[in-house]
Amino acid sequence: MKKIIINLFLSFTVLIAVTSSCTDDIMDEIDANPNSPLDVPLNLLLPQVIAETAFAINGTDLAWYSSVFVEHTTGVHGQLEEADKRTGINTTIVANSWESIYASALQDIQIIINKGSDGGEEEGNWAYVGIAKVLKAYILGITTDAWGRIPYTEALQGSANTQPAFDSQETIYQELQNILDGAIADLAKESLSDPGAVDFIYEGDTDLWTKAAYALKARFHNRLSNINPQQSATLALDAASKSFESPEEGMIFTSFNTDATGQHPWFQELNDRSHHAVSTTIDGILVGLNDPRREHFFGTVGGEIVPAPNGTAIADQGGDIYSRASSNVVYATAPMPLMTYDELKFIEAEANLRLDQDQEAYDAYLDAVESAMGRGGIAEEDVTEYLDQNSIAPGAEALDQEDILLQKYISFWLFQPIEAYNDYRRTGIPTMNNTVSPPPARFPYSQDEIAANPANIPDVALTNGVWWADGSDD
Repeated sequence: MKKIIINLFLSFTVLIAVTSSCTDDIMDEIDANPNSPLDVPLNLLLPQVIAETAFAINGTDLAWYSSVFVEHTTGVHGQLEEADKRTGINTTIVANSWESIYASALQDIQIIINKGSDGGEEEGNWAYVGIAKVLKAYILGITTDAWGRIPYTEALQGSANTQPAFDSQETIYQELQNILDGAIADLAKESLSDPGAVDFIYEGDTDLWTKAAYALKARFHNRLSNINPQQSATLALDAASKSFESPEEGMIFTSFNTDATGQHPWFQELNDRSHHAVSTTIDGILVGLNDPRREHFFGTVGGEIVPAPNGTAIADQGGDIYSRASSNVVYATAPMPLMTYDELKFIEAEANLRLDQDQEAYDAYLDAVESAMGRGGIAEEDVTEYLDQNSIAPGAEALDQEDILLQKYISFWLFQPIEAYNDYRRTGIPTMNNTVSPPPARFPYSQDEIAANPANIPDVALTNGVWWADGSDD
């Protein structure tokens, strides 16, 4: 995966020499080559981290398995078929993701923070530091949501501590808010330089990065709805009020290209592996809602949309039996959403509903649906017709959590299945239909971490919920 990311980054025409998170083989090459730089400047580290976050952490294994678990897709070949039929969910499926997070992205982020802060080699580069902290919180959020307890306070120390302790998810969630508060403070400072074009998301616009930080704060507060329903809603709404004001401000990666190593990871997956078919669950929901996104999102087989049943689908790597995502959605340069305006509005709707603020919830809900459909490429007149249905727009007094979460689930298709999986584990919405068993309640720990750090690996089963889901400290 590290090689793929470096090739991806090079295809964006930015030269990357080396980072501190290199593999042992690359380190050997460095030792043998005195011309290879050991100190990489911030303007080379930041784009590497952003590309890796969008591609390897948000866009590959964790997303692909989450998609099958939450029945956005059905696994119809290889490891994803095994996961769909619950025969291949083991400690090897997350090795690449765990390595990308701990041996690469978080290491590079910490270097950016250290170099750009007071006393660092490039001190005063607060824009870089603030952006790095937003990305740090984003990645740590994905990590703890997937695994529960994770290494944090003793992590990233290299040979000084090769067996770090695992922190509780409650501790991590408190730290996520602290990291984002620090990011907001740093982004407000005068910066020695502007990242500009090497920032693949906002081109160095610190005001937009600040709004993204508040959006993530809202996401993380809302995640705690089972822990403290009222407080989580109040804090989520406060953060949301300082965040995105339009769909154009969303945290979205748009720098994939048509080179073989620079393409969108879902496009690569469809063309190189084709392990995913459209699930009967998501298809059935869209049919039931008379949703125009169905024809726009899903491809056809013999002129018909043919979804695959979770748990019992026939192997179909060739795409001859079941529908795949259409080229309207999956193409080489497709945007990769990390946090969107419509997600923020769905959070506002759910939080307001918990506080019995029905009209505010309903207004946010309608805004979220309209924005999600627009982002999905649906024509304005079709959106209007969709919202004219009582089943979609039931009125403020009739709106319930299922209405909100169902539309949010649809909005996350295809590129945000990690968030859909998180919402399902938190709320049980929508109903899953896999005939073998419900999805796992968490991801297994990486075999590499189990082998290297056996004394600290939590003793949990795939059926054990994470803290924010059931309140238990695994």
